Amino acid sequence: MKILFAAMKYDYGIPERGFSFEHYNFYDTLSKMGYEIDYFDFMSLYQQFGSQKMTKMLRGKVDEWKPDLLFTFLYTDQFDTEELKKIKTETSTVTFNWFADDHWRFDSFSKYLAPCFSFVSTTDKFCLPKYKEINYKNVLLTQWGVNHFLYRKRSLPLKYDVSFIGQAHGDRLKIIGQLKKKGIHVVTKGTAWDVRFGHRVAKKLHFITGEKYNSIVNRSRISQEEMIDLFQQSAINLNFTDSSHTSFQNQIKGRNFEIPGCGGFQLSQYVEGLDEFFIPDKEIVLFKSLDELIEKIVYYLLNEHDRSSIAEAGYQKVIRDHTYERRFNELFYAMGLL
Repeated sequence: MKILFAAMKYDYGIPERGFSFEHYNFYDTLSKMGYEIDYFDFMSLYQQFGSQKMTKMLRGKVDEWKPDLLFTFLYTDQFDTEELKKIKTETSTVTFNWFADDHWRFDSFSKYLAPCFSFVSTTDKFCLPKYKEINYKNVLLTQWGVNHFLYRKRSLPLKYDVSFIGQAHGDRLKIIGQLKKKGIHVVTKGTAWDVRFGHRVAKKLHFITGEKYNSIVNRSRISQEEMIDLFQQSAINLNFTDSSHTSFQNQIKGRNFEIPGCGGFQLSQYVEGLDEFFIPDKEIVLFKSLDELIEKIVYYLLNEHDRSSIAEAGYQKVIRDHTYERRFNELFYAMGLL
């Protein structure tokens, strides 16, 4: 199968930040699955040429290469929607978009873009009725997973008691602060931790702009390889399921699959539906309150056998049922491509 992969190659379109989530997880998986793939880095082209010309370049690539599938992972409003609709109706290529944030931006984004594609997918089962309301029939329910070709279990020695990898937003700052007050040190990595939590330069932030500000924001970020190692070097990997848009519901995260996919033990904030993918206290451990989080951190730091058994069971579940290879095969079958 020939796949034209239209997504951001770099993290939020910024080359200095390294490759994007979709590059590491979607593109790499599809490549390793053996498909013939052509890369269309729409953000770089959008930044250079603008929306209309970039989308016409996409159309030209479809006409020239005639892919079986156009696989897109949209960001915001970079594409000319009328041209996307023409690709859908005027060519033989099946067009598909993976929507990532239907939990909080279906009404402002997905419902307007979905009609541009032959098929779309959502990770939010509660949004299925909303697609029905707009009379869009080709929505496929899927979920995040792990690129098992890249995220690998290795025998690394433990270096940290507790770690968290993710952005510093919402209640995460408060929770980590409360853990530290209880004597639980948490290694935090990800965007803006040096700016927004426990760093003296934050007090002077309103005087800092441009490159210096960005360097501070990104200082606590780590590479993909470092992240995979940290999952395995931490006795407990925390996961928060809150959205960066705090007025919206929590959501299942890719991290829910990535941590056990590397053999790491995960202590995750509860979110409805997560128990459909993991057996709580057998393959993953959940918490609903700060007190419960503290209690479980203390328990699992002291009980290595229980911690290791759960981590191994979670790993086996992910490798068996929750890889992106499996997700894509299910989606392609539903689209009539397999």
